[in-house]
Amino acid sequence: MKLRLPLLACVLTACTVPENTPEYPIIARILTSIDGRYQLANVKIETLTDVDHMSGTVGLIIGQAALNVDADVAEIMSSTDPDAVYSDRGHMVQTDYILEDGVVIPQNFQTMEMLGLYSVYERTVAFWVENFDIPFETIGLPSLYYNPRLRREKDGEAVEVSTTMNAAYLPGVRDFWFFKTASREHVPVKMNFGVVAHEFGHYIFDYQFARFDRGAYDTILAVNENFLSGLNEGLSDYFSYAVTQSVTEFGASLPELDQERRLPVSWTLRTSLSGVCTGSFYCQGSVLASALYEIAQLPGQTPLRVAQRAFRSLPDFRNNWLENRDNNLMDYSALLNAILTQAPEDQEAYCNIFRKWFDTDNVRLKLTCPT
Repeated sequence: MKLRLPLLACVLTACTVPENTPEYPIIARILTSIDGRYQLANVKIETLTDVDHMSGTVGLIIGQAALNVDADVAEIMSSTDPDAVYSDRGHMVQTDYILEDGVVIPQNFQTMEMLGLYSVYERTVAFWVENFDIPFETIGLPSLYYNPRLRREKDGEAVEVSTTMNAAYLPGVRDFWFFKTASREHVPVKMNFGVVAHEFGHYIFDYQFARFDRGAYDTILAVNENFLSGLNEGLSDYFSYAVTQSVTEFGASLPELDQERRLPVSWTLRTSLSGVCTGSFYCQGSVLASALYEIAQLPGQTPLRVAQRAFRSLPDFRNNWLENRDNNLMDYSALLNAILTQAPEDQEAYCNIFRKWFDTDNVRLKLTCPT
């Protein structure tokens, strides 16, 4: 898949371009991440073909969508039926900007956010297009839902529920949600390069592990469900680092995210289970991301190379998961051993780091490391 630019052509008659029409590819003045630091800058957005309605060759931003939620977002994450998820599929957005010397200058906060979202999404897609053999033209790309509203029934009437400071990928219908910005976000989450790259990591996991089959995530064992959630989060965190080349992205939006997700974290698998990080699947996922991050710093390794090996290990891990998910307790050795098979010449170095971070006997003793 190539990142295509719009082709403007005139047939039989001369082109007449309105005075206030921007030239494509556009250049927009937006808040953007440059080497992990956010600043206002003129940014070229290569694939946007309609800046007025935020439509391009790699994405479409949709506004005013309403989600059917009777309890909370988690309860609809397993749905594969868009009609069960959306009470309103949303509408075309409209931007407000002026042109100064050919540069698109947003005239409201919403336009700034949408341009920023599309820009970092484009950068994320470009990474995967350029470095991985993924048939995006066949499988398609998700839609980007801007400020979707949550609705639930109360006393027979639809009540809107406020959700802020969050972003999500919905595997069943393969959409991204970017919720309303809260006042305490330093950089809006939806404009955060690391957050958008993380959510796209879930889409990559959905493709390479689940093959877009929502049932692939299911298990009757709660402990295995928790494990798979942590693995998914950890890989998405590492993929985000590989895309952005920065560990400061999350903290640019919320300081607490810097404490919880900045790589490498301060806990291991063993200490995450003893209360240092509450033992949540996010904490355990951060152990996986930290191990991969440390490997990427070794001589001869790069963030991309490690990402490619992790990506290529997922089909083997999938087979292991499908065979054992309802019968045996799964642990990180299932993925780590699959990664080791992708790094035959570097197994000793990988194993040393895996043993450091996954410091519980139930994982360390199962690693197929060189003797």
